[in-house]
Amino acid sequence: MYKNTYLRSALKDMNEGFAQWQLSYLLGIGDIRQRYSRSKLGQFWITLSMLIFIVAIGVVYSFLFHQKIRTFLPYVACNYVVWMWISASVSDSTAVFVQAQNYLKQTRIPRSVFALRVMIRNLINFLHNFLIIPMVFICMMHPVSWAIILALPGAFLILGCVFFACLSVGVICTRFRDLPQVVQAMMQIMMFLTPIMWPESSLSKNAQAIVAYNPFAALLHMVAQPLLGIVPSARDYTVASLTFVVLMGVGLYIFARFRARIVYWL
Repeated sequence: MYKNTYLRSALKDMNEGFAQWQLSYLLGIGDIRQRYSRSKLGQFWITLSMLIFIVAIGVVYSFLFHQKIRTFLPYVACNYVVWMWISASVSDSTAVFVQAQNYLKQTRIPRSVFALRVMIRNLINFLHNFLIIPMVFICMMHPVSWAIILALPGAFLILGCVFFACLSVGVICTRFRDLPQVVQAMMQIMMFLTPIMWPESSLSKNAQAIVAYNPFAALLHMVAQPLLGIVPSARDYTVASLTFVVLMGVGLYIFARFRARIVYWL
């Protein structure tokens, strides 16, 4: 009975949160404007620095892995831009409720609003950085395939994973304040275990299991590969879907069970 009550309260919170998506949007936009309030180019400074990094890494790694620069640079651009979206979303999820403590202590805003805030903020940043991809494609004369339309459902899958990750990771990190550093260290490790700046073909058959069972690699492929004109494999769709189901189950359980305690942990 109590479990059903917790779940109903959590689902009601989420329903009210999605109904107030405009508030989440304004909070997300406000975060970006506040961060770059004195800057002329704003978020585009990050885009520019990312472009320089992609070009430098793409050129150097193309020689290291004996890849053609015309195909390898678009590969790195797509992977790195999508990865930064995923990585920033996971890192920001650790502070989703801590960052909103002034609102939570003074108003009765649904908790899920702040998960949507993180999701929208990082989506806007991703769209800014996405401009790098067509620039690289044009310079490298990389063709665009019909498979690019598959990137849209892949992006929605990532958004769903980010939302439920915010609900679970955000609650846990609110209770245990040392965990954000652990999450950030984990994301740095996963960056090197995910084929972002190196081709999967460079691994031996035994080592390719690192990619085959890596949920971050599967989510990355949902968007990056269609942009490159590649249809993701059935394995990637399966791993990405299972990742979403697991995050949804864990997120709903943790959020339902501890939602009422968030304010007391702030």
